[in-house]
Amino acid sequence: MLPKGVQRSLLLAWGVNRPYGHLPGLASRRCLETEILPRMRDRCRSVLFVGTASYTWHYERLFPADRYTTLDVAPRVAVWGARRHIMAPVQELTRHRPAGFFDGVVLNGVLGFGIDTPEQMRRTFDELHRILPPQGLLVVGWNTGRHEDPEELSLYDGFERSGDRRTFPGETHVYDLLVSTRPALPTGR
Repeated sequence: MLPKGVQRSLLLAWGVNRPYGHLPGLASRRCLETEILPRMRDRCRSVLFVGTASYTWHYERLFPADRYTTLDVAPRVAVWGARRHIMAPVQELTRHRPAGFFDGVVLNGVLGFGIDTPEQMRRTFDELHRILPPQGLLVVGWNTGRHEDPEELSLYDGFERSGDRRTFPGETHVYDLLVSTRPALPTGR
C-alpha cells in the first residue's frame, strides 16, 4: 500500500477533484475555510470533521495534528481522512471515543447525503450530544433543497445558536453555529 500522501497526489493528478472544481469559488466554502475552521482551531482543543472527500483533505493543515480527527463511514474515502481518522457511522462515534471527547464538531454536507431520514438525523444529534461536552461547538452545514430545516425538526434541542444562521446569495448551503447547552448524554444506549 502506498503512503496516504502518495495516494492523494496520484488521485489528484488523475483529476479526482474535477467534479468539485467549483467549490473553492463558493462563498459558503470560503466561509468554512477562512472563518469557521480557524474559529474552531482557536477555540477547540479537539475537533471532529464528519465526512471526508478529495476537497476536504487539506483542512487537516489548519490544525495541530493531535487536535483534528475525521470520520466517514465509507472505506473508499479514508485516503482523504486525517492522520486520526475513524471509519464508522457518526451514530456510533462513542464506540470509538469517550463521551465529551471532542469540544468541536463540524457536520458539513452529510445531512441529506447519507444521513437522510429524520430518524437518522435524530440518532446523529443524540450521538453528538454524547461526544460534545457542555459548551462544545457544533457547526451544521446543510442544503435547503435536500431536507427540512434541522431546527424545525427539533434536532437542535439542547443546543443554542452561537450567532446568526449563515446563508449565501445564490447558494442553498447554510451554516448553523451551535453550542451544546445540556450535559453530555451517557454512552449507554
